[in-house]
Amino acid sequence: MLHHLFKLSPGAHIAATGIAFAGFMGAQTWLDASYEASGHPVHYAEGQLAFSAERVEYFYGVMLDAGTLDIYVRTQIIDFAFIASVMLLSALIGTLVARLGGAGSFGYRAGIAAAVMGIAGASMDVIENLVSFVMLADPQDISQPVAVIYSGFAAAKFALLSAAMITLKVALLAGLFRRARLAIA
Repeated sequence: MLHHLFKLSPGAHIAATGIAFAGFMGAQTWLDASYEASGHPVHYAEGQLAFSAERVEYFYGVMLDAGTLDIYVRTQIIDFAFIASVMLLSALIGTLVARLGGAGSFGYRAGIAAAVMGIAGASMDVIENLVSFVMLADPQDISQPVAVIYSGFAAAKFALLSAAMITLKVALLAGLFRRARLAIA
């Protein structure tokens, strides 16, 4: 799939990446507003990495008491739009930076790797959300193994997305270095 993006002209690739970034920012703004409205008592990363049924039950209980758990459920659904934007942006920006490096170069391979890791991280987010719906089915009686599975997918998501961002920076630097070296030669 990623190789089809190289059929775009460089200008179209840059424009598509810009549009995808705008969509990503819009989805993030929508998601953040809904999360805030839900009244979840801790930062989303802390909640997702709880690894504890008791803690997740507490978080859900706070929202149940406030009457905002339904907003949190809606937030989990909105998150799918955000995840889609992360996947699209990962594919576009990773291949754009790979293109800067030039076919077959280290920068090219690193850009492709960043795209793949970004898509894989977003895929972990999909699974994490699906597991959250299992927990939300009975928010005051969550199985400890389910809570661990939920947090495990969240940890994998954060690890993959962090690795993607680091690899993207390496790819960008490698591509710029290669371009500078070619310009001097």
